[in-house]
Amino acid sequence: MENSRNQKLRIGWVIALMALAVGYRVFAAGNSDLANTSPLMAMAFGGGLLLGLRFWWVPAALLVISDVALGFSAGTGVGSYTLLTSLCYTAAAFAGGYLGKNRGSQPGQWPKMWLGTMVCSLLFYAIANSFVWALSPAYAKTVAGWWQSQTVGLPGWAPSIFFLRNALIGDTIWCVVAAPLFFWNALSIPRAAPVSE
Repeated sequence: MENSRNQKLRIGWVIALMALAVGYRVFAAGNSDLANTSPLMAMAFGGGLLLGLRFWWVPAALLVISDVALGFSAGTGVGSYTLLTSLCYTAAAFAGGYLGKNRGSQPGQWPKMWLGTMVCSLLFYAIANSFVWALSPAYAKTVAGWWQSQTVGLPGWAPSIFFLRNALIGDTIWCVVAAPLFFWNALSIPRAAPVSE
């Protein structure tokens, strides 16, 4: 009885985290001061880790649906960049789900979630900026042009590195808000007891 109540509380917490992240993403899309502060990789990787291998696809689906909705609301539709980001979210969510399988949500798993999220954020940043560098005629197709896309970006826009900083902050905040799933006994899933022979 207590275990069933705790499981419902845990699922409610995970759903609330994802709904909050998607809602914030839609809100932040209309505010340039909040550019790239949405915890996208935390939701993908961390959500996959928390939901496990069976439901890793849920955070990826939420992010892809919100990407498509934002694209249509902005009048850009679904382009190659949306497809790239969808693949990145899906890969991060699967990686989180794979790492979260059969491990429970013990305190030792929280640093793995945070570190995995940071690695996914850094990879996503490098991949997305490299994609823009490759397709945009505004960047020189040289190592210096690629470096410009990763750091200062194009004149007239905020530096690219500003978006990475914001992403890492947003992802870290999401991981901190998810921490009770690892440290609060009512929300954590105990590790399965070893089978004795």
